Amino acid sequence: MDPSTGRVAFNIGVLLVFLALIPLPFLDFNSAEFIVDVIALTISLAFLLFVSYDVRKQVKQAGVSREN
Repeated sequence: MDPSTGRVAFNIGVLLVFLALIPLPFLDFNSAEFIVDVIALTISLAFLLFVSYDVRKQVKQAGVSREN
């Protein structure tokens, strides 16, 4: 994955995680909305981890060093 595409995907992933975390404290534990929100949070976190792993792998393969 191109690092610029990875950055956009990472930003989308962070947005989805943030949006899933907002209503979480206000939902009843026994409600269907809570279960759906937890599933959405899990999928968003998995997407975020996949994007991070893939971008790091591609950067490592390309041999690009970090510039500070």
